[in-house]
Amino acid sequence: MNVQFVPILLPLLFAHLLTDFLIQSDSDVRQKDKPLVLIKHGLTVGIISYLALGIINAWDIVLGVMISHTFLDAWKIRTNKGTNLSRFVTDQGAHILILILFSYAASGFKYHAATSLWTIFFGKGFLQAITLVSGGILSILVGSFIVEYTFESFDFKEKKQAKSNPPEKTTTDNYKNSGIEDGGKIIGYLERSLIFLFILAGYPAGIGFLIAAKSVFRFGELTDPSRRQQAEYIIIGTLLSILFGTSISFLTVEILRLIKLM
Repeated sequence: MNVQFVPILLPLLFAHLLTDFLIQSDSDVRQKDKPLVLIKHGLTVGIISYLALGIINAWDIVLGVMISHTFLDAWKIRTNKGTNLSRFVTDQGAHILILILFSYAASGFKYHAATSLWTIFFGKGFLQAITLVSGGILSILVGSFIVEYTFESFDFKEKKQAKSNPPEKTTTDNYKNSGIEDGGKIIGYLERSLIFLFILAGYPAGIGFLIAAKSVFRFGELTDPSRRQQAEYIIIGTLLSILFGTSISFLTVEILRLIKLM
């Protein structure tokens, strides 16, 4: 692997995740069909990417990332095909693929010997730090969207099948309308945060204790036959959350190991 490929990719990926999932507000997401809001988001991506790269003359990489990001977001706004899950995965996958292509091309051409200012000042510690933050955002925040949009896909199918004979209020409706507002999302955040910490600490067995503890707390829903749909939601959500969080956490550990060997 080209030595400069990873040091260019990681800052660009960090900037993308930071901008899309932390800096970008819910209001901006709702109003992204307005050209000024879309352009503002693209400029933010460009500025954060330039700062994260720390290569003074890398304006061409940043310009390419900024333009491609803006056009992809514009495409997503105008495309209504598929579920939110498929559109989200396609959009984020396309963003990441473009960042990989830009990084690979740059590392093999103009920037094969370029050194980031951050690497000069902080050494490998900078790449390790942004890898940890990127892994956390992916595992905790992006994982939340994956679980939420997966459930939306299930709900869409259920509603489609029930159009001819709409049922009375179901157990699922009661499940969604009960409890703390956004309680499930907060539990998911905490769950994946613990998984991330367990794996980074080299203690993956802790995930088993986490599952056992959650099963104890949810014992009533899981064993009550009248709450079968609710139990299925809990089981699917938990397994999907753990699968995604564990995969991203192990990937983060491998990238940290790769940085150490560079």
